[in-house]
Amino acid sequence: MTDSLHFTALGGDNVLTVTSDYPTGLYDQSIALVSAYSHLLSFYDDQSLLSELNANAGESRVHIPVRPIFNLIATALDWSKRGLGFNVLMGPLTRLWREAEAKATAPSDAAIAAALALSDPNLVDLDSDSQTVLLTKPGMAMDLGAIAKGFILDQLTALWVTHHATGQIDLAGNMALIGNSPAGVPLWQVPVSDGHTVRATVASEPGAVMTSSIHTREFLANGTPYHHLLDPATGRPIQSTMASITVFTKTATLGDILSSIGFYAGVPAGYDVIDAADSASEAVFITQDTRVYPTSGLRERIVMA
Repeated sequence: MTDSLHFTALGGDNVLTVTSDYPTGLYDQSIALVSAYSHLLSFYDDQSLLSELNANAGESRVHIPVRPIFNLIATALDWSKRGLGFNVLMGPLTRLWREAEAKATAPSDAAIAAALALSDPNLVDLDSDSQTVLLTKPGMAMDLGAIAKGFILDQLTALWVTHHATGQIDLAGNMALIGNSPAGVPLWQVPVSDGHTVRATVASEPGAVMTSSIHTREFLANGTPYHHLLDPATGRPIQSTMASITVFTKTATLGDILSSIGFYAGVPAGYDVIDAADSASEAVFITQDTRVYPTSGLRERIVMA
């Protein structure tokens, strides 16, 4: 059997598709879980746990009562300190470029420099015993947007596995593939897009499929096109030939991280970056001129569109 439910959350359209028997209330539990975590982790909700943390920057420690969220912050900081293109302390720059999008005017060099000075992950103090976090300088802000969907997908996957449900969870194009596909086998046909057009299909085992694309959010400022994927080194949208990267991995949280660092590295350096970070993960890189580059483990499982 196959049953699907569409709902809106996390700023996009989402689809839950079950390919097995499932208990009454699974959909309701899934939507409630997405709602709860999206509220806690939202950068834009003034009442979120993350906003409380950011509001106390340079002043006081904030208790993170949900252990998985504290662990998520610790994981994000660990990867942020590696200098690979993933940085969870980009909150001041996120705000700056959101304002630029609204005003259609690029930020000044001085404003970018000031925001960059607040993006050092080494300025965050974690206390695992008390589950508290301190952003040590006023104006610092954590933005979990580059990892939150992956985390929520992993929480949903755990819920479905507990209820012995199989199927596909799609959160705005990022997916968890659990157990058997609608064909009744543990092999899924996954379309891979550059953000506008499907360019290939990959036969994937169960796991996570996470995509980063310049086409997710684009805007013009002073007549120049910009995208939302920011370079932690420059504080500006990443200058690259890349259009998108889709990562196939075991957990969506890791997939979110790898999509950021793989996009940042580009082709061909991204192959080695992905492999060094997690040898079990694979990726499809698509350039702005629509060329498709799969990593070695996918070359026998990809069909070009």
